[in-house]
This record gives sequence, C-alpha cells and structure tokens, in this order.
Amino acid sequence: MLLRAVKTCVLLMLLIPAIAATASAQEPRGAEDPEAVSKAEVSAHKDADEPPDRTRDHANQGFVNLLLGTGWYMVAPYDKDDPEKMCAVKEGEGDEEGEPFCTGRSGVHLDFLAGYGVRPGLELFAIFRLGLERSGGRNAPLTRQLGAGLRVYTPSDGLFKMSIGLAPLFDFSDRKSDALGKDLVFHVPIGAQFDFLPWLGAYAQVAPNVSFFSEFRFDITMGAGVQGRFP
Repeated sequence: MLLRAVKTCVLLMLLIPAIAATASAQEPRGAEDPEAVSKAEVSAHKDADEPPDRTRDHANQGFVNLLLGTGWYMVAPYDKDDPEKMCAVKEGEGDEEGEPFCTGRSGVHLDFLAGYGVRPGLELFAIFRLGLERSGGRNAPLTRQLGAGLRVYTPSDGLFKMSIGLAPLFDFSDRKSDALGKDLVFHVPIGAQFDFLPWLGAYAQVAPNVSFFSEFRFDITMGAGVQGRFP
C-alpha cells in the first residue's frame, strides 16, 4: 500500500509541470503588459499629431528674385576740377571749382536675380540692376549693372533666414558725361528672408556697393523683394 502511494505521488509530480506548460502555451497573446501597451498607444498618437514638415531648404531649387530699392551714396572724383568728372560745383564767385566729394539719395532701382541652390545654405545667382531714375549730382548715373555671385544663409532649413553675399558687377550705367567710362562694382547684399511657402519667400535687404576705377563711389542701398522657387 505504501508503495502504491509513492508511485501515485511520483506520477503527479510528472504530470503537474506538463499541464502547467500546456496551459501557458494556450494563454491568449493579448494578455501583455498593460504599461507597455499604453506607451505604444501614446507614441502612435503622438506621431499622428506631429505637424507636417515645414522646412524651407533651397538646395537643388532654382529661383528668381525681384527687388525694389533705393539708398544713399557718396562719391569722390579723382579730378574734382575737371568739368567732365566733377560731381558738383562749389558755390561762390570766380572760376568753377569742384567739390571734393558729394552725397545724396541713390536713384530708385529694380534688381532681377536668377540662380540655383547648389547645396544647403549656398546659392549661386546672376543679377541685373536697372535704374528707374538718376542719382543726384552733376554726373548723375542712370544705373545699369550686370554680374554674378554667391549667397550664404543660415539656418539653411529654417522658415526665417539671415544671409550675406558677394557679387562683382560690371557697371555700364548711362552717365551724363562719357569721361568717367565704365566701372566695376563690388556688391555685398545682407538680407533677412521669410519663406512662408515652399515655393515663395519675401525678404528685406541692405547692400553696401563700392567702385573705384573711374571715381571712388560708395552706395548703401536698401529694399524689399520676393523670391519664387522651383521645383
């Protein structure tokens, strides 16, 4: 009788683990850690609520700009007493004597630009500046300038960007005197731009301009414009 009881205990000890393993294997997969499930659901909802990408990187985009501007100039002729080169005549009696330098408002102009974003934060462009009125002074030019340059901006993918550039411009302005001839202008545009659409932005710009071959001339121009980009 004792031997039968021992056999029965051994048999139960072998069967109980097998039954437990079978029950565990058949347990529904849905009975996972509630905390883990909750975290996964929150993450999914958060991803769904994220706003769409609103970056405005100009890389691999073509663009055209149009800017309307004016400014202030200072000019110092190399031969102030040459009637063909003087910027103004001193007031007074006697022979005409030229002013050593002159200042005044620059004429209103339009800037036309076209270019391409070669990489994030860097654009190459061509520019044509067309004067709509003459600047002040005796030999007041009607601006005609053509050139090309580059512009860097930061942050490269931001909606709001700050930029600086450099462009040498060939100056073939219409002057009242032919004695001054052509010139080379170094144009340094400094701007702030807001890209409110993926294909459209608006900007304000201040730009020092220096030339010194036919006469020393310094302009600081300012204006506002729009930029269209494609594709």
